[in-house]
Formats: sequence, C-alpha cells, structure tokens
Amino acid sequence: MKKVLIAMSMLAASSTAFAGTMNDDVDMRVTAVGQGAWVQVLQNGAPVEGATVTLTGSLGEYVTPENGRVFVMTEAPFTRTGVFTAMLENGNEIRRSIVIPRDH
Repeated sequence: MKKVLIAMSMLAASSTAFAGTMNDDVDMRVTAVGQGAWVQVLQNGAPVEGATVTLTGSLGEYVTPENGRVFVMTEAPFTRTGVFTAMLENGNEIRRSIVIPRDH
C-alpha cells in the first residue's frame, strides 16, 4: 500500500509540474468596463502583438496591436461570466474567466 501511495504522489507531482510549465510565460490581464473589457496579453512580461482574443458567446475576434492590449465588446446588456481566450501566433493559448458587470 505504501508503494502505491508513493507512486501516486509522484505521478500527481509530475502532472502538476508539467501543467504549470505550459503557459508560465504567458499572461492575460482582463479589466471589465462598461459594455466590454480591456484585454492585455503578455509573454515574459512584454506585450504580445498579433494574439487573437475571443470571448465566449461573441462572434468577433480581436488581434492585439504592438502594446498587446485590445478592447473587446460584449453583446449582452446584463451581468454574466465570460471566458476570454488569447491564441498566440506560436500556438500557445491562455484563458481567463471573469464577471462582466452590467453597464449602469
């Protein structure tokens, strides 16, 4: 039984380490405002140009300019949770789920 616990612990630790290294250098900052959100994509702390940003339930795609920051419009006039996805040109992807408040 002790060997099984040790093996399972090692497997869990290696899976966690691998999952953590996949997008450690990529970050996405999302700030909800009014009827949308500012989304900034960074890699190693530097802005990413050319990342494609989407929001679940919306039809539009937004491509980050040189400063890595785009404004993504929301179509729903009510509070909801949205999942923002940024796809980098090298195939890396990052997701963030946030609450988008209703515009007062």
